[in-house]
Amino acid sequence: MGKRRRKRAGFWLKGICLILLVPVFITTLMQRMRLENLIYGKEGAQEVWNTIDSVEGMEREVREHQENKKNILSGQAETQSGDSKDEDEETEIKVLQIVAQEIGIDKSAETIKAQCVIARTNLYDAMQAGTKEPESMPPDQQQELWGENFDKNYQKLKSCVEATAGETLLYNRTYIYAAYHAISSGRTRSMSELYEDADMPYLVTAECHADTMAEGYLSVFYYEKEEFLEKCRAAYPDAGLTELTQIEIVSRDAAEYVTKIKVAGETYDGEQFRHALELPSACFTITEIDDHVRIVARGMGHGFGLSQNTAEKLAKEGYGYREILAYFYKGAVIGQAGNL
Repeated sequence: MGKRRRKRAGFWLKGICLILLVPVFITTLMQRMRLENLIYGKEGAQEVWNTIDSVEGMEREVREHQENKKNILSGQAETQSGDSKDEDEETEIKVLQIVAQEIGIDKSAETIKAQCVIARTNLYDAMQAGTKEPESMPPDQQQELWGENFDKNYQKLKSCVEATAGETLLYNRTYIYAAYHAISSGRTRSMSELYEDADMPYLVTAECHADTMAEGYLSVFYYEKEEFLEKCRAAYPDAGLTELTQIEIVSRDAAEYVTKIKVAGETYDGEQFRHALELPSACFTITEIDDHVRIVARGMGHGFGLSQNTAEKLAKEGYGYREILAYFYKGAVIGQAGNL
């Protein structure tokens, strides 16, 4: 009888332990999914933290923007006339679909309006230059993402697009390179610190203290030392990397993003290294701890232009979308698309 009771008690004890562990497991799983959603842009929009998907993409976009600006100033490029009402309406529909791709629908109206102006600026710049247009989310994907909230969310986006109809960001009567990202390191970056030849004086450092308190601001990664070295070797197969000491951060910009890093004697851009190792930001540190490597990254995205998190904070403090844009793009003005 005593054995049976002990056996029964043991059974119930195991059951209670299992019940207690289930919430812990679910919480851990949800936190992991939440982090992946934040990093890979699956929450609120398909691509929320970057305008580009690689450092090569950034370099290409900057070069194309610079070339288009030269053509405009020399009179070689065609400008968008804006005479056709149908064309304007079609373009505004594109803007809505781009904004649906770029920012979560849960953001304030003023933040979304600011993103509308950014999206329209980049769209018209691409149309004018004949380059790749920003990625967009068609209605069927919006329906899939929003489900039963589709009508409400669509109307919210539509009203923001209409409230900013035709508005773009200009500098010296040309469309600016309207970069944006999800969360900065605590301040945004100056483009001239990464590309000295880039004539983009409107992309300068802006303080974003609110970002340091944002969910997803801090990302910590742990690797076995050999695992980390293998990951680096896969990214740089010709480098001849054998020791962790061969990886050295060379320089950072004013916002503390890594601009140059050495891997086995070869120097690479911080953004390139960040993408190669799939880090959320180039504002990172690498620390050796016993037989492990810890990487701590701050922020999400490249750190240039508008920080969507700080933009939302400003909106909640009463800033209008024009004031938000002026905060991040120094010296840029709002003008009607096609009237350059």
